[in-house]
Amino acid sequence: MGGENSETADGIIGSSTNGKTTRQSEPNQGGVTLFWQNLTVVPESSADKHNRQPVLNDITGTLQPGTLVALMGPSGAGKTTLMSVLAYRKCGKMTVTGDVRVNGCPIGPYMYNISGYIYQDELLPASITVREHLELMANLKLGARVPSKDKRTMIGELLSMTGLEKCAGTRIDGGIGGFGKTLSGGEKKRLAFAVEMLSRPRFLFCDEPTTGLDSYSARQLVAMMQTLTRAGTTVLCSIHQPSEELFFEFDSVILLTGGRTGFIGTPLGAVQFFGLECAPGYNTADVLVKALATPTTATGNGFTTGGMCPNAICNCYAASESARSQEALISAELYRCATDGRNLQFLLQVAGEGDRRWFYTLLWLVYRNMLQSHRNPKLQYYKVVQRIVIALLVGSCFSNSIQLTQKGVQAMQGVIFLIVSENTFLPMYAALSLFPESFPLFQREKKANLYGTAQFYIAHILSMTPFILLETCAFILIVYFLANLRPTLLALAVTVAVSVLVINVSIACGCFFSTLFPSIASAMSYLVPFDYILMITSGIFIKIWSMPKYLRWMPLVSWMMFASEAVSIAQWDGVKTIECSSIIPSVCLHNGEEVLAQYSFSGTHLRTDLLALVGQYFIFHTLALMCLARRVATS
Repeated sequence: MGGENSETADGIIGSSTNGKTTRQSEPNQGGVTLFWQNLTVVPESSADKHNRQPVLNDITGTLQPGTLVALMGPSGAGKTTLMSVLAYRKCGKMTVTGDVRVNGCPIGPYMYNISGYIYQDELLPASITVREHLELMANLKLGARVPSKDKRTMIGELLSMTGLEKCAGTRIDGGIGGFGKTLSGGEKKRLAFAVEMLSRPRFLFCDEPTTGLDSYSARQLVAMMQTLTRAGTTVLCSIHQPSEELFFEFDSVILLTGGRTGFIGTPLGAVQFFGLECAPGYNTADVLVKALATPTTATGNGFTTGGMCPNAICNCYAASESARSQEALISAELYRCATDGRNLQFLLQVAGEGDRRWFYTLLWLVYRNMLQSHRNPKLQYYKVVQRIVIALLVGSCFSNSIQLTQKGVQAMQGVIFLIVSENTFLPMYAALSLFPESFPLFQREKKANLYGTAQFYIAHILSMTPFILLETCAFILIVYFLANLRPTLLALAVTVAVSVLVINVSIACGCFFSTLFPSIASAMSYLVPFDYILMITSGIFIKIWSMPKYLRWMPLVSWMMFASEAVSIAQWDGVKTIECSSIIPSVCLHNGEEVLAQYSFSGTHLRTDLLALVGQYFIFHTLALMCLARRVATS
């Protein structure tokens, strides 16, 4: 291996370049340069604190303006970690030491404004179209500072540049229903590029964007990245198995192995540095990666690399002219920033790029959630139909039972229990899947600094509100009139209000359990015992204050008790006469006050019950938001 060789074409042994001249882009003096020195990343989650193996181990390098850079290496070499650190999207719990700078400025949150990150797996919202997704992301990324007309123009240009014009009205994914045509894998990759280009980033980090694509689509994607570099964007792209032709399309390559640098330079320089001899039919990129992955001498199988193992390759590179060239570029950049004030100008420029208003962002998140719910009928409209069917069944069963008689008292309390329980259990269990399903996309968009945890949570709650009101009111009105409940406007208003509060508290409780526990299964296993507390303390089965003293705290956490009491007050308060049975006169309840007392209720507690339901609504949502924030911080 030519350890001291410079990056020229001299001394190449059997390089497979297909006669193509490799480009070496000159640094753009007006662009933005990123470099890292002595960068070390160690995982904090290791059980043995004294024997932690660094993911990246004392590496140094640069990204020059307007260049297309391939990041390569065997699995576990630290490619994704390096990109995450450079993009300021830290992955997991890592201790980062060393120096990473942009135009001489220490790396920081401003990277969200000047860089884009494309992940290997696309996480895109379902049930919305390509154009709608770009419009939503434009508003989330650019905020209100860019006029709507300019955003539409920008979206049109990006659709044209990425070749997505023909599928602008196509849904990204079919969602649960799976209706209609959706995007292919290659189209999703191009959409991810279009989204990141909305903010015109100086840097674009791509984590294996060609994985899963055919050779033609991969070439299209690389050609698109080259177009971006000509516009001044620096693209760092981790790539697994580029074709021979594709490999030499990159301006430079960064080779990693075991967390160390194996080489930084042009593809042609890498061939020279490794002294490759490739047999016909073998791919240069595959040979390089295999040389870095083989713990012993990398010979045979159609190629040779000078007989050196990965550690020796890294040591050889550290003493090479290529490594000294990287150090010289860093020194020159530091000197230039210290003398012409580029770092100050750069910070002043990016400081004004994040004008996104809190409520403006919240509004667009609510719009996206509502759009998804509207497009996916199984999420909301089917639930409304389900509630109407249940309401018709319950109302019909009790249509001739609600009378001012002793048997009518039992029927009334039965229908009250069904009203409260129907607005409790189904919504609560449905809410368990709300955040686990959307958490991966939320986590990724939060890492991109598009919005905060509170905005994400509140947007989900607000977007559900119209559907909650619709299904609750439909259910209560049908049951109320079919079952012939008390025909007064006040009683109807109280019953509807309490039902709306109950379903909202139930959803809030479901959100709390879904954010408190790591999975739906574990949340459900703890929610079942809690359900028994709710039912026992609902006031229908047992007199509340006949419970043992050490269990009298339980009704205080049961909204079913407060709701049952409030609806019972609405139906029985002011009822003066109830017909008594001639068979058992001793157990006769003569009026509504006695009915309420029978169940440990009181007509004076209506305001307290309503305030308790409102209080529980905010308490459960606050706890859920805190648990979600904790999960984000620890993930």
